[in-house]
Amino acid sequence: MAITTHKASPKAPAQSTRKGQLVPRVKMTLKGHEERVNDVAFIHGTRLLVTGSDDKSLRVWNLDTGKQVGEPLLGHDAEVDRIAASPDGRWIASGADNGSILVWEVATNETELKRVPISFKGHENTVWDVVFAPDSKTFASASWDETVCVWKRETGEIVFGPLKVGSSANSVAYSPDGTKLVAGTLKHIIVWNLKTGKELLKIEQRAWQVAFTPDGLRLVSGNRKDIRISDATTGNIIKQFDAHSTDGEPFHALAIAPNGTKLVTLYDKTTRFFDLTTFEQIGEPLEHPDEVWGVAFSEDSQFIVTGCADKLVRTWTVPLSDSELQQSTEKILKKTIIRQQPHPRRPPIQTSTSRFFDGFDPHSPPGRNNHATTTSNTDGFKNAMNRLFSRSSAPDDHAPPRRSIPLVDVFATRGKHRTANRHTAERDKKLQQQRPPRQQAHATASSSVPPAGTSNVVGGATPATLQTEGANASATTTHPSPLDVEHVSDTTCFAVLTSCFPRLSRARQTNTAAPRTR
Repeated sequence: MAITTHKASPKAPAQSTRKGQLVPRVKMTLKGHEERVNDVAFIHGTRLLVTGSDDKSLRVWNLDTGKQVGEPLLGHDAEVDRIAASPDGRWIASGADNGSILVWEVATNETELKRVPISFKGHENTVWDVVFAPDSKTFASASWDETVCVWKRETGEIVFGPLKVGSSANSVAYSPDGTKLVAGTLKHIIVWNLKTGKELLKIEQRAWQVAFTPDGLRLVSGNRKDIRISDATTGNIIKQFDAHSTDGEPFHALAIAPNGTKLVTLYDKTTRFFDLTTFEQIGEPLEHPDEVWGVAFSEDSQFIVTGCADKLVRTWTVPLSDSELQQSTEKILKKTIIRQQPHPRRPPIQTSTSRFFDGFDPHSPPGRNNHATTTSNTDGFKNAMNRLFSRSSAPDDHAPPRRSIPLVDVFATRGKHRTANRHTAERDKKLQQQRPPRQQAHATASSSVPPAGTSNVVGGATPATLQTEGANASATTTHPSPLDVEHVSDTTCFAVLTSCFPRLSRARQTNTAAPRTR
């Protein structure tokens, strides 16, 4: 047993069809049988394939490696004509040329088959077809002895039949729901109800092969060279056309894709595909070097396997129909257009109308007291800074008009000149509520004359400076006492300090007796 790789030969080159497609090439060739390969079947749910041959054996193949799994399965005393796999993937049934039927169990490791020691005796001649019911509990067989039987897999007893059909029973098939059974004979197509055992339909038409469509509404049958599509209930012909050009050997086999879109037929040395919607041929025929006898679709309907009289098993890709080709092209174009389109830009972040740096002028002079470029509607950074250093927390729209900050010469603080902000009227009121006035306590001090060389200016929009003219300065100049500063509407920082620290006031009164000169 070996695996060979198919090479294009002069007999079967890849040809271009009128639709622009190429004839599918062989994907894999499996070599191992010693005689003609009569039938092939996929084990559902696995990547295993089973084949039957005139060499009286069954063989299991791994489609991933292309190699035979285990040893050949022996048990038949005659050529193996037909095989079938159960829908649950656990059982294989095989029918031989002498009328014998065997059932094989798929091992749990899914790598080998084991024969079930049950005898299925009932046919007296060649078993032309065998098929499992959808529930995998029963299977049906058709024989050259003009009978159709339904078997119970577990016991081997006949649960329906033998049904006499009057001529050779060539093919048999279950409806998708398992309630009906159809058989193709040399004279008729017959449909039974399996629940009642009654005959539902009998069509005067010879059929070498017959099958239900996956929806159960139609019957597909093949005679010698023609295909017939019939209504499964009434038997009326929906479509009839010639699938092959010569009227020679009968149909060897036909199969319907699990997705219900295609039909494949075997005739002589060719394999042909047909669209079940338009009933037109798909691509060109697949050419074999010898007669082809068995065919099966994969579960995904993407490829088929054929068994040939040259002892080889081949796998082929399934060509696309016109409608599928158009849909595939549209998908490719759609993906291409989407890829070529630029990626959409990220939408801008939604922010408020007033942003932090709006209105900021990097060329403005430094200093917070510079109001030359300030306007009534300025916002952003400058407003944020103004609010930060402002004495009031009111918004800009309701803020009082800005006032200039007076300069105050503070002599009591060791002769250094400092700058202080004026307090607002609200601050003055709060300070007055916190402590009582000192008018009486410092009545005499409030009327005293401050020493020469000292002068504090409180109130007014214009700053005042210290006026000192020496020891002969006029002593009659009156200045408000620091102790009376709280009676002024705008109180300076120095007034607050002298109010809080009487020591500074006493020191100043002491210094009035001896005026200092510069």
